[in-house]
Amino acid sequence: MPTKEEEKQDYGYTGPYDPERFCEGYAKEFKKVPKYNDPSVPDLLFVLRKIGADARVTDVRWAAYILATCFIESSHTIKVTKQTRDKKGAIKEHVLKVWRNFSPADESGRGKGLAYGDPVKIFRLPTGSARITERDGDRWEMKLSGIAVKAKGALTMGVTPGSAAHATYTADEGEEHLYYGRGLVQITWWYNYAVAGITLGRGLDLLFKPELVNEPDTAYEIMANGMCDGTIFANKKKLSQ
Repeated sequence: MPTKEEEKQDYGYTGPYDPERFCEGYAKEFKKVPKYNDPSVPDLLFVLRKIGADARVTDVRWAAYILATCFIESSHTIKVTKQTRDKKGAIKEHVLKVWRNFSPADESGRGKGLAYGDPVKIFRLPTGSARITERDGDRWEMKLSGIAVKAKGALTMGVTPGSAAHATYTADEGEEHLYYGRGLVQITWWYNYAVAGITLGRGLDLLFKPELVNEPDTAYEIMANGMCDGTIFANKKKLSQ
């Protein structure tokens, strides 16, 4: 809950942020944080520009919450090659792991060992909806309205990790995809990918091409819709709450 002093302050704001001033403050506050990385600043500024252009973000605390979530959820390590010279002038190459932040990323481990981590087969039906077949043989129909209808005998979404594929799954002609965490907020499960695409007005695009979630603009829209409008995410909570 906000303190009485906080309640007196006006945090309302919409519009662009001064990137130079912001970066100075960001470096001052976070330079010593282990995951801080100067090369990630352009990615940070991309998210900041998106926030500044988003009329739904009307409070600087909301902007801070979005950026903090991005930092936590998207931080991942990448390998870079650095060259050095020894005392004799010979060049040596070193492979280093460095942090990258504020950029859409794949979940570490790609869901391995988790109920959503096994592949799923997706088949487009003549109606435009999709048939989803999980490895245990359970089938669903994902409608363009955002409703998932269970086929007779289907139990729950997800499977026991690493279990053998059911004959129904093996025989299915659908395309095989994985729905591990991707994006700026690590969206998971095939159902959430489908709902995200429908919410953004893109039909079942993200269900059939889950890698699209890592496109920066798409990743921002998923995050912003979830936080500003209470859609897409399971908890349905809004920043205004």
